[in-house]
Amino acid sequence: MKKFLGVLMVSSLVGLGAFSTVNKAQAASLTIDPTDTFLTTYADTTYYQGVNTVAGNTKAISLTDLGLKGGDSISLNISGKFNTSVWSPGQRSDMIGVFSTSDHLLDTSSKQRVVNAVALNQQDANQYNYTQNTWTSNTLFDSTASPDSTFDPGKNAYMCSDPTLSDPNRICGQQTLFDGVFGIFGETTLTIPTTATFLFLAVNDVFYSDNTGSILIDIDKTGTVDNLLSVPEPNAVLGVLATIALALKMKRKQQIAK
Repeated sequence: MKKFLGVLMVSSLVGLGAFSTVNKAQAASLTIDPTDTFLTTYADTTYYQGVNTVAGNTKAISLTDLGLKGGDSISLNISGKFNTSVWSPGQRSDMIGVFSTSDHLLDTSSKQRVVNAVALNQQDANQYNYTQNTWTSNTLFDSTASPDSTFDPGKNAYMCSDPTLSDPNRICGQQTLFDGVFGIFGETTLTIPTTATFLFLAVNDVFYSDNTGSILIDIDKTGTVDNLLSVPEPNAVLGVLATIALALKMKRKQQIAK
C-alpha cells in the first residue's frame, strides 16, 4: 500500500510539472559555405595556387525538415567569421537570407534567382531589409567592359573600380538584390512569413568564389505555439491536487491504524 501511495504521489507531481515545461529546442545548427550564393553572379571564378573555384549555388533549407512553419518566431544566430578574399584577406560575419514558397533557384545570370521569394512582415522588414544605405548591393564585376571597369585575368571578369560600391549612380556592375532579401547581423529574431516553406542563406558579399573558411548559424524556435508555456486548465490542476490530498489522507489513516 505504501509503495502504491508513493507512486501515486510521484505520478501526480510529474503530471503537474509537465504543464510548465517550456520546449525551446534548437531547430538546426548549420555550416554555411561562403562561396555559395543565391544572388546573380557573372564569371565569378577564382584561380589561386593551382585551384579553380567557382561560386556555388545556395541549397534551399526546408523549414518543414527543421520543424518550422510560417508564423513561427525564430532566432538566427551567427558565430564565427569567413575570409572575404584569398588575395587580400579580411573577415566578415554578416549574412543575407530570403524566404521562399519553393526551393526553385534559377541560373546564375538571373536577377531574382529565388523565383518564389516572399517578403518579411512589415515590422521585420523595417528592421532587417537589405537597403542601399546599409548594405553593399552592387556586384564587383560586369558582363562587358565599361568605362569604370578593368579586366582581371585572375578572376576572368571585368572588375569594377568605382570609388564606392554603394554609389547608386555607378556605371559598372548591377544590382543583384531583389524583394525579400534581408540581412542577418549577430543574432536576429524575426517571424517566418506565413506562406514560406524554404529558406535560402548566404554570406553578405559581392564576389563569392574567392571566399574561404566557413561560417556557422544556429536557427532556434523562440515563439511558436508549441514553445510557449503551457498553462493547465483549472479543473486539471484541481484534479491533480485532489489526487495528492487523497493519497495523503489514505497514508494518515494507515498510520493511525497502526
